[in-house]
Amino acid sequence: SVSPRARRRSWRRSSLKGTKRRKSLPPFHQDVAELSKSISLDLPETDRLSMLLLSSFQFSAQKLEYVLKQTDGFSPEAFQANVNSVSEELKRYVQKLELDGTLKNCVEDPVGYGFVLSIACVSRSLIFCRFTTECQSWDLLLLDYQKSAEKMSRQLEEFKANGGNAEPENYLGTSQAEVLRSKPNYQKILDDQAEVFACMELVVSELE
Repeated sequence: SVSPRARRRSWRRSSLKGTKRRKSLPPFHQDVAELSKSISLDLPETDRLSMLLLSSFQFSAQKLEYVLKQTDGFSPEAFQANVNSVSEELKRYVQKLELDGTLKNCVEDPVGYGFVLSIACVSRSLIFCRFTTECQSWDLLLLDYQKSAEKMSRQLEEFKANGGNAEPENYLGTSQAEVLRSKPNYQKILDDQAEVFACMELVVSELE
């Protein structure tokens, strides 16, 4: 009889492509394969693994940037700032893994490949964390703007009531409103990557 685990894997495969089932994973894209080839074989294995992890993150960031450029309100400067920040966090995390011997275990024991995959998942989680933080910052900015606009509107009405010559209403924070309207649709960005996440889940299930 088929084990529950096998059924789960079969369901995951079929869920990706309707009722069709894939016998094997699709081949890696050529530029992905080149990541490891660009790292010198003369380096110690742990150093090569560290460089591969960092290069993989940069590669993922470049691919994500290409997708985000197609969306309205994308800021290359803000994106690059986030990439730099996450990259520094990832470097520190990789250094920690090297110091505690995790990377050494990965290159000495084939089972350790699961650790490598975990690190990749951590880097992805860091990106999600940055997305969440940035989205919350937009929401706080919007709330602050709304409060300021309401306050100015009340002051304007009081000024009118007292017989003063009021300024036009579009005087109230036009430039700020334009900035707020440029907020990216983060949920749509994540939804557009649903197939990528599904493939990652399939890879993880194959390694379990």
